[in-house]
Amino acid sequence: MMEGTCQKSCSKRLKLKDVASTEAVTQVYATLGVALVVVVIGVPLWWKTTEVYRATLPYGDIGQLKDTQVIYNVGVEFVLPLQTQPQDLLDWREQVDQHLDTGTAYSPISPHYDIKVRTTNKDERTVINQNGSMEALDSRLTHLKPSAVGSCTVYLLAKDSSLEATAYIGRHRTAFVKSSGDVSRDVRISAHLVRSYFVNDERLKTTFTSATGAQHDKENIAKEQMRAFKTNMGYEVTFSLLNPDPSVLDVQWDMEAATASYLNPFLDRLADVAEFKVFSQVLYYVDLTVRPARDERRASYYLTPDQLPHTINPVEAKLGSHVSTYPNVHFLVYIPERGHSPLYIHNEQGKESETNAFFSPRWGGMKIVNLDSPPKNASLPRTVTLDLLPIMETFLSHLRLLLGVAQLPPDPWIVVEPADNTAITDWEYDHLLRVRTVENVATATATLATLSQLLGEIGNIVINDDIARQVYLAVDAIRKAQRLLAAGDISAAFQASKEAILSSEKAFFDPSLLELLYFPEDQKFAIYIPLFLPMSVPVLMSLFQAYRWYKKQQQKQPAKEGKGAMKESEKEETEQDDDSNAEEKRSPKGKKQSRKER
Repeated sequence: MMEGTCQKSCSKRLKLKDVASTEAVTQVYATLGVALVVVVIGVPLWWKTTEVYRATLPYGDIGQLKDTQVIYNVGVEFVLPLQTQPQDLLDWREQVDQHLDTGTAYSPISPHYDIKVRTTNKDERTVINQNGSMEALDSRLTHLKPSAVGSCTVYLLAKDSSLEATAYIGRHRTAFVKSSGDVSRDVRISAHLVRSYFVNDERLKTTFTSATGAQHDKENIAKEQMRAFKTNMGYEVTFSLLNPDPSVLDVQWDMEAATASYLNPFLDRLADVAEFKVFSQVLYYVDLTVRPARDERRASYYLTPDQLPHTINPVEAKLGSHVSTYPNVHFLVYIPERGHSPLYIHNEQGKESETNAFFSPRWGGMKIVNLDSPPKNASLPRTVTLDLLPIMETFLSHLRLLLGVAQLPPDPWIVVEPADNTAITDWEYDHLLRVRTVENVATATATLATLSQLLGEIGNIVINDDIARQVYLAVDAIRKAQRLLAAGDISAAFQASKEAILSSEKAFFDPSLLELLYFPEDQKFAIYIPLFLPMSVPVLMSLFQAYRWYKKQQQKQPAKEGKGAMKESEKEETEQDDDSNAEEKRSPKGKKQSRKER
């Protein structure tokens, strides 16, 4: 009896163990299922819904643009007299190649000269043999054989020509060199005209290195780049007449007629370079707020170079609001008041300025116009009409500098014909296009490189599709401009460079780039930790318990294998007990009879 009871209790304990084991396995699987759902579904879903959208950008292409050498092609033709010997033609060709060769050293920007050497044809000899001025000769030869935009032609004239100087540069794309009989000297002078005037290699190189942010000579930059405006799609030119004492002088000017006569030819010539808007205004009771010094000897007043910068800031605040995206170019005409008249500008040597005007880099200029004061008994105000010809001549020279037209130092043996009413010669226009194209390409490339570096370092900046589109447009436009420069088509190259810089700046200054910059990483943790910590702690603890259960199961595995036979025998006994119990339940009457017999 005791033995049967013990067997029953053992079998019950085994059943309880099996049930507990089954429940533990179920809990482990439930824990793993929850963790699997969190890891496989929850985390990717959270990651996808909270990620920053970043469109694909051509980072590789931008890196290649930085390392691409910019080459600009220049077509140069040297025309020699008919009596030139064949050997002299060969010598010219070889020596010209040497003088115009850029060398073997690598440079990020390099010229390529397409050189041709020939003798004059019949029509050219007819024009050259005609008596006339060099200006007329330049005009007739240009009309006879026009040079393409970006190219130039150098004529070698005979010793007995009417050219008094060593060399002459006309208003078009033609230069003339008076032969000396020495081939080496003539070649050196001709090559100097091409490289230093028509092309100006040094300025192009300086402009390119400055725009890319590379190291450069600060003195050269101050003379060329710092005084001119950066390339823009347009400019606003404002002429202001400052009359501090209108009760004495009523100054009148016809700026509309002056603009049509003097300024519009120049602006029309640059219509492909930029858009220009011209305004004019008259401001009363506006003075310079600086006290000029008095010259007792000449009974006049003067301003020193140190005082000139202080005259701009007080006046600029009264010139009106600037509401355009284009940079504003200011030209001021100042009429001195009666107490400081006449007023002159002295240079650094203490001498009076010839134009009585001064130039301010990337801003504009001012010209002081002295008018005769009315007599004491005259009726006031006295009406005076300004002569705008000298005023516009001064301001045109300032505008040339502000727009980047080259100003080369004078050379005693080179005569440079000044521009006509357009205020710019053909070769100056070519040089301006070439400089602006090189500057635009370098600036756009540097802008894209900076943008790609910024986006690579800061991962939470949004890159929408519009920014990506502008970047791709800028990359394509830069490559197009480089190809056109290498082909010598500077007009089309300039237009492509304008598209490049416009697209690159649109991408770089897009407001959407700053949307998430004010949401740093520490704020992200401050928001997400209270959300995920309460949920993640139970999941991690459950995973830890499942891991412990798994380790225990691994440790019990050898013991289970040793007790396999015992478990089988216990199982058989348990089954026998179960069968006997079942029989007793099926025959309760038999049990009673056996008890009675006892």
